[in-house]
Amino acid sequence: MKKHLVTLLFFLATGISFAAFGQCNSDLYSEKSMKNIAPGFLYEKSYRVDGKGGRTAKVEYTCILSKDTNYSFTMNSKDGGSNGMVFSLFDQQRNKVASNFINNKFFTGIQYKCNATGIYFLNFTFQDSQSHCGAAVLAFRR
Repeated sequence: MKKHLVTLLFFLATGISFAAFGQCNSDLYSEKSMKNIAPGFLYEKSYRVDGKGGRTAKVEYTCILSKDTNYSFTMNSKDGGSNGMVFSLFDQQRNKVASNFINNKFFTGIQYKCNATGIYFLNFTFQDSQSHCGAAVLAFRR
């Protein structure tokens, strides 16, 4: 009986360690993004981007942006910089107004001057990503 209990505990411990290995530590990439906030901008919020190892194709958040305010979005992924993580900002009519992926190149930060107060959609997808993991930070300057 004792032998079976030890064997069961061994397999449980091994399974837990493998499950923890594949998890996305978005907090780490959030901290990296915060360090890259442009001078003069104030931190507002962090967004975790966990694509669950490729099982989730899109991660989306909403936020309210104010007219005539400058916003900075900084992002980092587990793939390095913002590689593999496509950020797109949509207005309330779902028109794309900004992106970090232009001409097949990833940018780790973008700035956007808001033209109309309202709800905006922060959309994260993955392209050629090995990890499907990262984070983004929103900062503002009036």
